[in-house]
Amino acid sequence: MNNQPIISCQNVGKIYEDGTLHVEVLQNLTFDVNAGESVSIIGASGSGKSTLLHILGGLDKPTSGSVQLMGRHLGSLNQTQLGHLRNQYLGFVYQFHHLLAEFSALENVMMPLLIGKMSRNEAEAQAAAMLERVGLKQRMLHRPTELSGGERQRAAIARALVKRPTCILADEPTGNLDRKNALNILDMMLELKNELQTALVVVTHDDELATRFERVLTMTEHGLQPY
Repeated sequence: MNNQPIISCQNVGKIYEDGTLHVEVLQNLTFDVNAGESVSIIGASGSGKSTLLHILGGLDKPTSGSVQLMGRHLGSLNQTQLGHLRNQYLGFVYQFHHLLAEFSALENVMMPLLIGKMSRNEAEAQAAAMLERVGLKQRMLHRPTELSGGERQRAAIARALVKRPTCILADEPTGNLDRKNALNILDMMLELKNELQTALVVVTHDDELATRFERVLTMTEHGLQPY
């Protein structure tokens, strides 16, 4: 069996420049994400957590260093190739659900499968099964405006997991929820991670939630440090 990391981050740095403004957000970050593990990354607001997550997912480019996803250097791929790789291996969950308002929960969850050229009937069956798995069997035909905050986030998680990706990247996935819903969503994500054997990387400012993960890393000015 190939034991290479799912994601390998080598000496990654990120600098934002705007005229005379020069802001170093990330500096020399090196770490791996391995198959099936759960990793939380904590740090103060503005420490670069979300930027790092976007770089890991190929949504942003590092100023220096490199990122590999399943052994492929993201910096060597064009946008079409990156999109294909993301669709094949990654799922994304954000603080705000980013569901499309004009579509039902079922249609939203079907979209990654349809983008991957799955037949509509098969995509509908798989999306319905995943929505049932996250507790939305009775709500799958509702549009996002007809769902509660916790239900919308469950639908977003179903969308991220429906292709059974190798890794989920989640940016403050419970940050817009009350404490009870946040804990329920986190428990569900960790349970599904184990069930589907997918890796889970979450960035959060919530130390208590972060410690539920197998590995906890802290963003500091010196890079990523064990919590």
